[in-house]
Amino acid sequence: MLQTLGNQPLQIVNALTDIREEWQTAARGASLLEVESNLGLLLVDILNHLNLPIDLQVTVLGNDLFQEMKDLLKNPSRN
Repeated sequence: MLQTLGNQPLQIVNALTDIREEWQTAARGASLLEVESNLGLLLVDILNHLNLPIDLQVTVLGNDLFQEMKDLLKNPSRN
């Protein structure tokens, strides 16, 4: 299991709030409970907002998903 990164609840709350606001904007008024989403992209959004170092991103995503997301962000035409 990961060791704690310290007591950073405010950073986590701010990151999750920013993500929710971004998703609400993208949903254009639809309920977020009814919006279909890509779990991999949501995880990457969370990691990016938390500014986690690469090694922790790999731990959270796993090697395969990390590489897939890295490739996707490098070549966004797959979207």
